[in-house]
Amino acid sequence: MIRNYTTIEKEIAETGFFSEYLPPCFKLDPKVFLRVPSESCELIEPYCFTMSRYNNNDARRNIFIPEIGAYTVVRNYIRQEQIVKDLVEFTENNDASFSPILGKNDSIVRHEQSYGGTTGQVMELSKLEEISSDYIENISKKIIKATGSKKVLKLDISNCFSSFYMHMIPAILLGVKEAECNYNKFLKDPNDQSINSIYRKYRKLDEVLRRQNLNRTNGLLPGPLISKMIVEGILTRIDKELSKEGIKFSRYVDDYEVYLFDNDDKTVISIFTRVLKLYGFSLNNEKTEIIEFPYYVAENLEKIFKGLMKENLDTSDLMKLFNTYFLLERNGTKGSIRYLLKTLEQSHIESTNTSLYKAYLLTIIENNERSLTKACSLLIKNKESLTLDEKDVDIIKQMLNRHISFEHDLEVLWLLYLLIETGNIKTDESLVHEIVESKNELAKIILMRKGLLGQEEITLVSSNALSWILIYELYVSGYITEDILISKLNLNKNLHMYQYLKQNNVHFCE
Repeated sequence: MIRNYTTIEKEIAETGFFSEYLPPCFKLDPKVFLRVPSESCELIEPYCFTMSRYNNNDARRNIFIPEIGAYTVVRNYIRQEQIVKDLVEFTENNDASFSPILGKNDSIVRHEQSYGGTTGQVMELSKLEEISSDYIENISKKIIKATGSKKVLKLDISNCFSSFYMHMIPAILLGVKEAECNYNKFLKDPNDQSINSIYRKYRKLDEVLRRQNLNRTNGLLPGPLISKMIVEGILTRIDKELSKEGIKFSRYVDDYEVYLFDNDDKTVISIFTRVLKLYGFSLNNEKTEIIEFPYYVAENLEKIFKGLMKENLDTSDLMKLFNTYFLLERNGTKGSIRYLLKTLEQSHIESTNTSLYKAYLLTIIENNERSLTKACSLLIKNKESLTLDEKDVDIIKQMLNRHISFEHDLEVLWLLYLLIETGNIKTDESLVHEIVESKNELAKIILMRKGLLGQEEITLVSSNALSWILIYELYVSGYITEDILISKLNLNKNLHMYQYLKQNNVHFCE
């Protein structure tokens, strides 16, 4: 397959800095790549925010935004050494994986593009008609792979990103034994000419990547798109090891579905444990589950939507549409509600009962965390026809208050963004002060960039700022001096980059 890796790498670099879950006001200006610090750039802590794990409990997931200097160093190395090409070519044609790096037409596949982020449910969202057809095709492939099996064993790697041992990066292309052999040669004599050039290239990738995370050897930052690509690479290598053991399975990121043809689940678990240990991983035993036949009961969500869709939906039509997807979600088709909202966002519909439409969306925000961002996005897109009244705004503000107190970062960002984009928050509101007093520094950036902070709040934000991204935004906006910037971030090698970004008025939030 002929791919334009120059274009692909550029898109990954420019769109893969901020997590796809964040509001669209967070964007990376390509000018950041025009003044890159040295490879031995400063070690500055990445910013961390939390979001729901979407697993029906209160567990939270940490998502990271690396310091911009370290990120650009990584990008430069990846571009120079054609790492993207290496990883794509190594991982594609792996029929066990349903989490490819690239989709059709060189499009980049992101986690947000799955029905519900569960195993095997990967779809392109560039064309609405492809969503369900790809999903159904993937389910079909899995059913065929499971032909004649008695059960499906579901396995999950424990803390895949946080337990990733960075020195394993050369093992992606070489395998753990070959990588270890080259490592031993390197220890004896770094100039040994017999050391594999692939080992040298990926050893260096390990070095530059670690600078995004204070040079730690354990842990790959979830958030940047390159981290997803590295994980897909190492798991593809593990897939190859498992296939040699004669195991038939499917994988979506770090979730496995193993097809059992005998009652040999203990043997399979033993093999998985041994292979994963070679690469520094272990199983999350709490998530181990055996599924009895029938394994896959799939609904074509797109066909259902088309069957229910009309240009003008009356009250009965609207209720039927939402009830259908609510029941699908309740009966086990996880992500059905999110799919419905994504489809509504891409489709033009009109409802004769806008109050009912708003009621559904606001109730979803309160009760379905995996769909909160899409419900907010839909209300913003249709803010003229779905005008929020005083009661609606009060409900949103109450929800925002609760999420602030729970320190639910992503939910706070989206609810705040919703209020701002619909013109329902003012500078002197108590909510603004509560956010200023909170630890959510991305929310403070939004308030600052949208002109919702008074001088008193600016002073408080400036004195309490901890993250590189908020400190930079204060600097570029003229609220703190360069001396304070240098002091807070202990800048030296990266200073020229920050000066350049300020001179060009580069912001990370619109």
